[in-house]
Amino acid sequence: GPAAMASSLAVLNDRTGSIFIAKDKFDEAAKAIGLQEAMAADLWSHLAGASSQRIVAGASKPREDAANVNNWHWFETDLAPWAKDRLTALLVGVEAKGVPDKGWVRVVSVESCTGEASVSNRKGKRIVAYELDVKCKWKGEVDYDEVEGELLLPYVSEDVADSGYEMKLVAKDGEDASHKKALRYLEKQLPEVQARMKTFTEDIYAK
Repeated sequence: GPAAMASSLAVLNDRTGSIFIAKDKFDEAAKAIGLQEAMAADLWSHLAGASSQRIVAGASKPREDAANVNNWHWFETDLAPWAKDRLTALLVGVEAKGVPDKGWVRVVSVESCTGEASVSNRKGKRIVAYELDVKCKWKGEVDYDEVEGELLLPYVSEDVADSGYEMKLVAKDGEDASHKKALRYLEKQLPEVQARMKTFTEDIYAK
């Protein structure tokens, strides 16, 4: 991660807490953690001009005891793409149990995952922040009728992680008897969805 990279890049620490990093290594690190080029260039010029963070080019091999002084890595990592992939892996496949006549109702996709998710390190403190609006699609067959709708998680945020995320099931045709049944079958699976979302919370904090 950024911490390990920053510590491996810290070549020589003098008593003022300066860090010596070669420009090519800086660029490599910035790229590895997904920092945009313009931002990386801006950061480099800011660091190069700051007396407490002197940076010299062509620094020699890192010493074994090179430490990450002054929490050099105040970078923020965008986790939104990871969040959508992880939610897809966790939620797709949640399936209603006991639908008669070979019927089935299951979550088939994460249609959208909008908002922000990031992990940042500021002054040695790791901060996880996310606020996502998640829409999943469910489909199935109940009483030989095709049914479909959405599973909505409008506010997936660290604010409410402890109490559990709000969930809402919506049917494409709310008046249709088969759709109404499908909702009842799926409602029984909401505790499983909460359990999977708990896994998501644990995973994002472990990033």
